[in-house]
Amino acid sequence: MASERKKGHFTFRTCAVLFMASAALELLSITSEVPLFGVIRGGISAGIYHAVYTALFLGLGIGLWSAAKWGYTLVFVTTAIYTLDKVQLVLSQEALKDFVKVQVAGLESQLQMQGITVGLILQAIVLMAVVVILCWWGFALYTYWRRDYFRKNGS
Repeated sequence: MASERKKGHFTFRTCAVLFMASAALELLSITSEVPLFGVIRGGISAGIYHAVYTALFLGLGIGLWSAAKWGYTLVFVTTAIYTLDKVQLVLSQEALKDFVKVQVAGLESQLQMQGITVGLILQAIVLMAVVVILCWWGFALYTYWRRDYFRKNGS
């Protein structure tokens, strides 16, 4: 006789796999520069930044897959950290502008022919950051609604 799955099982297992994939991508980009606290940072600072996200995403993957109580808590911790990170990114407009300029270096004429400016790219990044923050908080709310998933049978 198969045991009955708790509500949220498929969603949390799917998210676990995606968070583990995100951890792998963070690890692959460990040497990539990041806009952080108003400055473009590389080297050790960027490595630590990517390592922290690698650990958070890997922890989320394991915690969600195993339905661990600490996985439940880690959802909210990671949501708060991610929110603060993206808010500092949005508030650091000069660093963000410098970062975008470096990324599009050599493509200016092609972008200009398409009517794409650095300002438009910055607006898209800010909008994307806001949408992703809202998605994180939506996931945190869903996690709260499905908190029974993280309780072991009989507890």
